[in-house]
Amino acid sequence: MNRSKIILIASAAVFLVLVGVAGAFAGKQHASAAKARKGRDREFKDLETVFRDDIFPSATNVSVLGDNVLRLTEARDSFETALTAMNVPAPTNVSESVFMQTLQDLVVRKAKAAPLVEGKRCVSPDFAFGFERYVGASSRMPRKNEVPRLVQQLRVIVSLTDEMYAANVLHINSIGREIFEETGEASSDEEEEEDSGRSRGRGRGRRGSRGGDEEPESSGKSLLTPISTDLYEGQHFVLRISARQDSVIDLLNRIARLRYFIVVTDVRMQKVSPDVRLPALKGENEDKRQSRRGSDRKAEVAQEAESIPVLSDLQPAQRLMSGPDVDPPLDVTIELDVFNFAREEK
Repeated sequence: MNRSKIILIASAAVFLVLVGVAGAFAGKQHASAAKARKGRDREFKDLETVFRDDIFPSATNVSVLGDNVLRLTEARDSFETALTAMNVPAPTNVSESVFMQTLQDLVVRKAKAAPLVEGKRCVSPDFAFGFERYVGASSRMPRKNEVPRLVQQLRVIVSLTDEMYAANVLHINSIGREIFEETGEASSDEEEEEDSGRSRGRGRGRRGSRGGDEEPESSGKSLLTPISTDLYEGQHFVLRISARQDSVIDLLNRIARLRYFIVVTDVRMQKVSPDVRLPALKGENEDKRQSRRGSDRKAEVAQEAESIPVLSDLQPAQRLMSGPDVDPPLDVTIELDVFNFAREEK
């Protein structure tokens, strides 16, 4: 067999192999296309059957609608369960005297547990945590129907106070809560209602009232009566604190992690001291000595000049300052709403 025949046979073998591979690939593609075509035809027939069938009564349509209703019901129940788990519980079996005793003990315990921040207690010994009308010499007994909601407010304020303690705020100036209680015949209550009457025309027709320190009118904010609908209700709280910037950020993050459904509606901060706190001069708290004459006076002046602190000899662009000396205290007002959600009765 000469060379030409060998080349011809080899070429024919290669051609047959290529034809076989191409045929196998084409057959596989054809089978896949046929399977997809049959699937589309089947789905088209199902759709055509549903389209041509009567809407009601139709077993297919009724089954589809039933499945949709079941899924939506399960999703709604899961959502309601998640929301109601965040509710602040309101007990119905707490008497007025038990509430007053619990409040008095809690106020004393929380005041004693206040941490020392930069050498000072963050609350004053007589701090009432927003319950001024129930603490102290002028306290009064709440009505029976007011106790459940007061317990709700007390639980929220205790949680907020714990977070403020943990955030190391410098001082808690006041805690404001909604005053929903009936005024009664007490003169102090009438004066409080008169003060809060200025804000009655604001905020969607809800009555203005507050507990704790009075809010300046220039801020344009007021404590309002609860938001109430068939699905949820909310209560408004105002925290007025003195803190440094890092503590304020930490406190807001801690509030966001609470188990309650809390919405922070406003945060106002005002700087109350210079950005950089100069170090204290030596002997500035000592009594000033009488001026002397002659060489004694010159020695005294030289000594005072040596005691003046030098912050830095570097250029301003090369200085690096950090810590409490460049983080001045801030007067902070945080307003927030705490919501309770109702579960639909079946």
